[in-house]
Amino acid sequence: MTLIMLVLISCGTDQGEGTYYEYTIINNSGKNIKINSYRNSYPKRDTPTTIDLQYGDELTKSFKDDLPPRGYDFAVFFQGDSIIINYNNERKKILTFPTENDRNPFFYTGTDVTFTFTQQDYENAEPCNGNCD
Repeated sequence: MTLIMLVLISCGTDQGEGTYYEYTIINNSGKNIKINSYRNSYPKRDTPTTIDLQYGDELTKSFKDDLPPRGYDFAVFFQGDSIIINYNNERKKILTFPTENDRNPFFYTGTDVTFTFTQQDYENAEPCNGNCD
């Protein structure tokens, strides 16, 4: 009976270890940026999560996917599905998930991804005359 119990306990599917994800944002826009993140999907969050990134700085966050895998993308980095990027309170850009815009970090998927905010992103953002939040 003991032998049968040992065999049953040792049997099972090999689930593996899960996947590690590393996401990085870099600010090469020429301006300090503030990123306010919101969640419009359930559960909705009206109070933003804020990331301040000085010009030249970068921020990396790592995540480990549990088993069974569900997959991650930049939405987990920002803790939301829409962001407002405030370029030094001069210009702003609103980006949402899902998207097909290649200049939107929500577009990027994979396990080791870097998104760089550039001078061109700043120039393409809309002027906001000091009211960018």
